[in-house]
Amino acid sequence: MSGYDGETTVWQGHPSWKAMLLFYVKWTLISLIPIAVWVVIDVAGSSVSTTYFAVATIVMLVLTYVIGWVRRITTRYLVTDRRIQIRTGIATRHERTTHIDRVQNVNLSQSLLQRILGIGDVDWDTAGTDAPESDFTFRGIDDPSALVRLADRFNLEAIRAGAAAPPAPPPPAT
Repeated sequence: MSGYDGETTVWQGHPSWKAMLLFYVKWTLISLIPIAVWVVIDVAGSSVSTTYFAVATIVMLVLTYVIGWVRRITTRYLVTDRRIQIRTGIATRHERTTHIDRVQNVNLSQSLLQRILGIGDVDWDTAGTDAPESDFTFRGIDDPSALVRLADRFNLEAIRAGAAAPPAPPPPAT
């Protein structure tokens, strides 16, 4: 797969749907509050129509699943032979890009739940800055150790290619 100006895509992806589980569970429970309120009112002996409570619950559930889906698919991670990039957003877009030669370390982190789900975070440590906008972490991706292995292999190939290149000519004599 090719990128811009002849660059080659090494890996691309989105956060895994499994990474969104906590979001879905939390907002599903919150979405069920109107029905829970109706049940409490009904048990208390008051006769109240279920229509508004049911509609509120359905609307909240639909919003939960649509927003989660949109958040997931509008986050794109890209690794090419020249750069890494994180792109988010629909109406407003936020894009962070750095050149691959600025990457110093590639770190994998997984919580216990992430290990069980087979997902994790891959953090690309870049040279020269600690600012929040320079955070290059691919969050919640499937099989993160495969991406780390791919980055290691890609880096080794780049080092070998550099070693195989002819030496630079000596500076001119003065």
